[in-house]
Amino acid sequence: MNRQLVNSLMIGMLLAGNASAYGGDQESPQGLEQWQQPWSGESADTTDYRETWQGAGIGAIAGAIIGGPPGFIVGAAGGGLLGRHRGLEADLHSTRQAMAQLSQAERVKSGQLQTLTRQLAAAQSDYRQRLEVIARGFVQRIHFRTGETTLEPEDRQDLAELAAMLRTLDEWRIVLHAHADRRGGQGANQALSAARAEVVSHALIQQGVQPARISRQAHGETAARYSVNDPEGLVYDRQVVIRLQVGGAP
Repeated sequence: MNRQLVNSLMIGMLLAGNASAYGGDQESPQGLEQWQQPWSGESADTTDYRETWQGAGIGAIAGAIIGGPPGFIVGAAGGGLLGRHRGLEADLHSTRQAMAQLSQAERVKSGQLQTLTRQLAAAQSDYRQRLEVIARGFVQRIHFRTGETTLEPEDRQDLAELAAMLRTLDEWRIVLHAHADRRGGQGANQALSAARAEVVSHALIQQGVQPARISRQAHGETAARYSVNDPEGLVYDRQVVIRLQVGGAP
């Protein structure tokens, strides 16, 4: 074997040894990190891959055997390029794996968000249904003396307590149904019932209930149930009935 071929083989083996020394040392993370980082003063584009050294070494040996020293040079260059290409492919594969993991995490978060959204919608629906049940079962009556629109002291206290509850729940709207008994003319009774609704509405507004939440309906004597000969029953016709409803215009 001539000296040139021996030299070529020795250099090829040295290159292959570099790959093992710097790329395969598992006990020296710092050395590996230093090897993988660019040399001082060089850009990141000049970083060498382990596969580059391995390819160059193997290519050099093969080239030297086949073509002598010229074959060594060509083989080293070609093998180095092939090794670097494989290193880039490995990095690309790692990047794709990382992207797949991120995508999976995003899908998990999206699924969790959809679950929470459904739970929130169910809770809101349940909450509204409960408010509606309470509203349907709620009724408060304010009674008046004959021909009067003045609130009794106990009625003012009841309205203050009602207003305190209404201030904590904006979802409820207040509907006032005002009535009069059968005595008196129809027009007078209509005006009297409207005045009674106004008095109750004003009392609630004074206690902090927003005016936009209150609606008034004056019925006059149209809903009266008791005869003018039943003075004890007539008191139940002289009233404002307070009812609640959920959402929408009152």
